[in-house]
Amino acid sequence: MKYCLPTLSNLYLSTDFLPNYGFFLPLKIQHSAQYFSSTPYLRLRKKCYSVASNSSTSFRRTTNYQPSSWNDSQIQTLNTTTFTVIYINILQISFSSCFYYISNVSTQGDVHEKRREKLKEDVKRLIKEKSFADQLKLFDSLQKLGVAYHFEDEIKYLLNLMKYSEEKLRMEFTEDVNFKALYFRLSRERGFEVSKDLLVKSYKDEKGCFKPCVFHDIKGLLSLYEASFLSMDGEDEIDEAKEFALKHLNDCMRSNSLTNPALAKHIALALELPLHHRIQKLQAPMFIEHARNMKELDVDPILLEFAQLDFNMTQNIYNKELKEITRWWTKISNLAGGELSFAREWPVESYFLAVGVAMEPRFSTCRKEFAKAICFINVVDDIYDIYGSLDELQLFTDAIERWDFSTSKSLPEYMKICLSELFNTMNSLACKIMEEKGLNILPYLKRAWLDLCKAYMVEVRWYYNGYCPTFAEYLDNAWISVAAPLGSVMTLCLSENLTNLSLEGFDFYPSIIRQSSIIFRLYNDLGTSKGELRRGDVSKSLQCYMKEKHVSELEAQKCMKSIINKCWKELNREWIKASRYEETFKMVAINLPRVAHLFYLQSNDENVVELNLEKMNDYVISLFFKPITLKEG
Repeated sequence: MKYCLPTLSNLYLSTDFLPNYGFFLPLKIQHSAQYFSSTPYLRLRKKCYSVASNSSTSFRRTTNYQPSSWNDSQIQTLNTTTFTVIYINILQISFSSCFYYISNVSTQGDVHEKRREKLKEDVKRLIKEKSFADQLKLFDSLQKLGVAYHFEDEIKYLLNLMKYSEEKLRMEFTEDVNFKALYFRLSRERGFEVSKDLLVKSYKDEKGCFKPCVFHDIKGLLSLYEASFLSMDGEDEIDEAKEFALKHLNDCMRSNSLTNPALAKHIALALELPLHHRIQKLQAPMFIEHARNMKELDVDPILLEFAQLDFNMTQNIYNKELKEITRWWTKISNLAGGELSFAREWPVESYFLAVGVAMEPRFSTCRKEFAKAICFINVVDDIYDIYGSLDELQLFTDAIERWDFSTSKSLPEYMKICLSELFNTMNSLACKIMEEKGLNILPYLKRAWLDLCKAYMVEVRWYYNGYCPTFAEYLDNAWISVAAPLGSVMTLCLSENLTNLSLEGFDFYPSIIRQSSIIFRLYNDLGTSKGELRRGDVSKSLQCYMKEKHVSELEAQKCMKSIINKCWKELNREWIKASRYEETFKMVAINLPRVAHLFYLQSNDENVVELNLEKMNDYVISLFFKPITLKEG
C-alpha cells in the first residue's frame, strides 16, 4: 500500500534497491512536495512512497516515486473554458480573446473547421505562386509552425521537381548558401537523396576553401548549421561545415553584433537544439509567438492564422484522447486494488510521449494504443527492477512467453493482475485489427513483449550477480530494454496501410530501429544514470565504459555523445533507404530520439542526475491545456 508522508525526514531508503527507470519518464524527485491547491485541474499530490507489504518469500525493494501531477477525476471534468480560468488565476496570464474562442469552440466548431479549410486552400495557392527560393522559405515556415503535414504532397512534389532541376539551381544560386542548405535539409528530411556536393559547393571553392562570401552571411551560416544535422556517415565535409558554422554563430552571439533580434533568437534556438532534433508540434507555439511579434521573420498572415487555428483544434483532439487514456488506466488501477501501488502510474505522461512520436490528428488510434503500451511498460519495468524476486521474475517471463493467463496460477497476485490486463489489452487490439483488416498482428506483439522481458531479465541477473558488463555487452541488451523496439512493432501493427506482405517481411529488428533505439538508450543514460546509480541500480553505459576503458566520467560522456552523433548519421541514411517501410513505422523511428532528447537532456539542461518535473509539466500544459490566443491576420 502507499503511505503519504509529509516530509522526507523520517523515511529510510534501503541502498540495495534496483530502480532501473529505463525508458519512460523517470520522474524521481527528492525535494519536498509542491502544491497548486487553488488549481481545479492540476495539483502535485502529497508525495507518496511505495512501501512493500511483508512477504514470506522475499524482501521487496523500496523507492520514492513522485506521483503523477495529474488527477484523473479532475482531468475528466475539464472543459475548455476551465483552462482559460486556470491560467488567469494561477499563472497570472490574460487570455481574454482566447477565452472567447475556447468558450465557444463547442458551438462554433463547424465555423472554425470551415475557416481552417479556407486558409488551407489559401496556403496551397501561395505555394503555387512562389518562386523556388520563396517556396523553400515557405516550406521552412510551415514546418516551424507545426503545420507542414497538411501540405506534404505539395512539398514533396515541388522538392522532387527541384531535384530534376538541380543543375539549373546550381547555376542560378551559386553563391546562395541559405537556399542550397534549405533545399538540402528539407529534401533529406523527406527521404530524397540529395548529393552532399550540392551543399558543399555552395560554401567551398574549387580549392576546397570556404568562400569569402560565407563568412559574413549569418542567415546562410545558420541554414548551413541546421542542414548539417542531416548528414550521413562518411560526409566529413559537412561535419567540417557544421564546426565552421558553429564557431561563427557562437562568435556572433558572444559579440552581440547582430542587429536583427529575430535572427539572434533563431540562432540561440538552433544552438540549443537543431530543428532536425525538435518535436515540431511542441515547438509550434514558440515559433508562432516569434512570428507574431517579430516583423523581421516576414511570415505571411495567412500562414500564421492557419497555424494558430490548427494548433488549437489539434489540442482539442489531444485533450479528448487524454481523457480517454486516463479513464482507461483508472479503471485498471481500481481493479488492481492497490496491488500495483509500487509502480509508476503515469497515464498523462505516457500519452504525452505517444503524442511526441505520432503528432498528426490522423494517427489517433496509433497514439492511444501506444500510450496504453507505455503505461504497461512502466509497470512491467518496475516489476523487474524494483519489486519482483528473481524466482518470480523468471516465472513472469515464462508466462509472457506462453502468453496464456491460465498458466499463471503460481504467480503472486500483483503479477497476475498485470498479466491479465496486459493480455486483455493486447489481445483486444489484435482482435480489432483482425476484424478491420483481416491481419493477425498478435504474434508480432507477443514477440516484442517477450524480447523486452528477456532483456529486463538479463539486467536482473546482472544485478543479482553483481556483474558489470562490458560496454558492448550492455548496449547489445540495453537497446532492447529501452523498449523502443516494442514501440516500433506497435506502430507497425497500427499503420494505416498495413498489409500482410509488410507484416511477413518485417525483420526483428531493422537497422533503422536499432539506430533509433541506441540513441534513445544513450540519451536516457546521459540524463539519469548518475541518479540511478546512487540508488543502487546496475551500471549503465557511462559506468560500463568508464570501468572497461579506465577513463573519467567526462571522457565517457564525450564517447556517448560521439556514438549518438554516429547513430544519428546512420539513422539519416536508413531514413532515406527505408521507403519499403510503412509511413507510421518510419515516423516513430525518427521521432523516438527526438522525444528522448526532450525528456532526458533538454528538460534538465543536460544535468545528468534527474529529470525536471516542473519542466515536464510545462510541456504537458503547453501541448494539451494552453490554447493560443487567436489573432486573425
